[in-house]
Amino acid sequence: MEQAVQIARIKKAYECIDNDQTTTTPGVKRVPVAAYTDLEWQNRELNTVFKHQPLFMGLSCVIAEPGDYVTLEHSIKPLLMVRGDDDIARAFINMCSHRGAPVAQGCGRAAGFTCPYHAWSYDRAGSLKSIPDQRNFPGIEPQEHGLIPLPLVERHGMIWVLPDPGGEIDLDTHLEGLQDEMQDYQLQNYVHYESRVLHRDINWKMPIDTFLESYHFATLHRDTVGPIFYSNLCLFEGHGLHHWMAAVRKSIETLRGKPEAEWDFVKHTAISYQLFPNTMFTMQADHVETWRVFPVKNRVDQCVIYFDCYVPEPVTTEKSKKYWDANIDLAIRTVDDEDIAIQTDMERNFLSGSMTEVLIGQNEPALAHFHQSLKLAMAEK
Repeated sequence: MEQAVQIARIKKAYECIDNDQTTTTPGVKRVPVAAYTDLEWQNRELNTVFKHQPLFMGLSCVIAEPGDYVTLEHSIKPLLMVRGDDDIARAFINMCSHRGAPVAQGCGRAAGFTCPYHAWSYDRAGSLKSIPDQRNFPGIEPQEHGLIPLPLVERHGMIWVLPDPGGEIDLDTHLEGLQDEMQDYQLQNYVHYESRVLHRDINWKMPIDTFLESYHFATLHRDTVGPIFYSNLCLFEGHGLHHWMAAVRKSIETLRGKPEAEWDFVKHTAISYQLFPNTMFTMQADHVETWRVFPVKNRVDQCVIYFDCYVPEPVTTEKSKKYWDANIDLAIRTVDDEDIAIQTDMERNFLSGSMTEVLIGQNEPALAHFHQSLKLAMAEK
């Protein structure tokens, strides 16, 4: 991040601290409870927002070497990502062209992929290489029956996939000015440390909502991150459908009196980029945490959360392992044990039919922006 940008943001943080203010949005906003409880509403989200928006799928290091692959089951398409022998990352629908069985499970490294049903085999580029007893498939040419590719763009150490085989990704337009900032982090140098998959009984938007305001820090997080951050204070900036919101660490006070050339905005905040539609990309002082949230088809009250932790260098010592494990433990205790735990109760209350709308205060600009972005994206398709 350019030093001039860091200085300007830190000055804004000091202005908020000194005047007991936060970034605001004009007027109270209202979101229908149906956005969290109505199956037809969620189906519109799946058929518009999720189908037509590039989805962030992780940093490049999740498939760092040729043959590295990951699979993902979510509500649009079963996905297989693999790095080819030519070092190019590719995405495919994880489905054999014979009878539709998945050709890979989980993650790992493979020379190719073989369907467990009838052993049709594919190489790392998705080409069909072998049909057992091919004589009984006259007219079936292997070059025409490879895995179905999905649009994928890898840039600045980030991987994006569009779940529409017939679509294309224009990342310049999609990111709306965030590219330079993401590029500055040199994410291509990070290494993957740990992943977790959480299946939770809440609507998919709720885990994202909780990252989008610091209003709740002092009460809900009083024993975890509450003492570290200023509560009810955030910086915010919208970028098209995306945005970033920074929670400010109390350690920012140590910069007062120091030369501005030494000011470090990243070190003294937690910057959460809402990469529309379903990713929270949190730039911590010394590592990256991502939370990718997917709906569960035909269940408005369930979601799947993919948590990933990326660190700046390989973990080779027990000391560094303990350090990163402690960071992950704090993240999970804060988000899962506190935020998601109370949201499970909220979802149950929503489903009772006792409320018709939820309120977003002027002090929650990122939350308001997210729901406005959803409304805009759903209306475009």
